[in-house]
Amino acid sequence: FLVYTVCSGASGYASHGVILKNLGPDTLKPEQTKECEMSDENANELARRLRKAEEAASYMEKLESLAAEAPALREQVGLLHRMEERERHRQDSLERAEMALKAAAQAQRSLPTLVADAASLVDQLARSLREVDMLRREATANLSVVDRMDYEDELDQALEEADEEPMQRDSQSIRMMVATRHGSARVRQIIEELSPGFEVFADCELDATPTRRELTNLIMAKLAAEAESNRYQQQRRMAPPPPPVIPEPSHVAATEPIGEDHQDFGP
Repeated sequence: FLVYTVCSGASGYASHGVILKNLGPDTLKPEQTKECEMSDENANELARRLRKAEEAASYMEKLESLAAEAPALREQVGLLHRMEERERHRQDSLERAEMALKAAAQAQRSLPTLVADAASLVDQLARSLREVDMLRREATANLSVVDRMDYEDELDQALEEADEEPMQRDSQSIRMMVATRHGSARVRQIIEELSPGFEVFADCELDATPTRRELTNLIMAKLAAEAESNRYQQQRRMAPPPPPVIPEPSHVAATEPIGEDHQDFGP
């Protein structure tokens, strides 16, 4: 009988097979049988490796597909992280803002009382400064009277001595000489003798904090403006009234219109 045997099995690799023609069952040698078995094993090994290679190729295709998606996925993940980070910062800042606004509202509730107390203290300070200034002015006015009396006494005494000694200066020179020892300078000297070392802000430590100096400067500027306004108003009241304005006579026309009752006497 005719036998066709392909040793590579069902894999179809004919190049590795041995074709037997017109051979009987007892005509195969042991070497040929062993070679046929080895060819089958090689074919099976190749088929197994092929399946693994195909599986690896398929897996590599999947990995390449996933790798191609990696940049887009990486960008999406980064965007998601940034969004989460921004949302966390947003919520944290919102909570801090709410806490700060509540604290500001709580602090504002005490402002009306503080403003009223501060305004009251400022008004009290201004009243005290006005009182000090008024009393010092009153003392200056009274001491001006005292200095005037001293001037007149000293002048009378000097004139009397001049009458007794004819060789002395004339009365006008004596008046000028006595006047040089009196006036505003003498009044300030008397004030210093009666109240030595007086200062308006003594022991106030204005330089302890900048606010003290700024506050006192502000109040003193306000008082100075008030004093200047009062001085101007007083000068206006003491100034003599302006002379009355006499209107100039208007020019009357030489001829008057002739009315119905006018009689023309002719030339």
